[in-house]
Amino acid sequence: MKYQLIVLCSAALASTAALAEDPNRTKGSGDLFVTLDADSDGKVSKEEAAANTSFAKHFSALDKDSDGFVTKSEFRRNTMPQPDRQ
Repeated sequence: MKYQLIVLCSAALASTAALAEDPNRTKGSGDLFVTLDADSDGKVSKEEAAANTSFAKHFSALDKDSDGFVTKSEFRRNTMPQPDRQ
């Protein structure tokens, strides 16, 4: 599971870098979640997630409550580094 999250975080960073270089982007945010949330309803649907291959690939893992949407808190909880618990 850690590997999947690392891959997703890497994709998020790569997407953010690509957006920063894209002069035709429609949203001014470098935040992947905000970028994918096309209708700005605070959640990303499967259709919105399709805009990012890595996000779409890991959609089910991110959608912890299996409601068909990834909320910002689900996204943050599953993509932010967790402290090592030894």
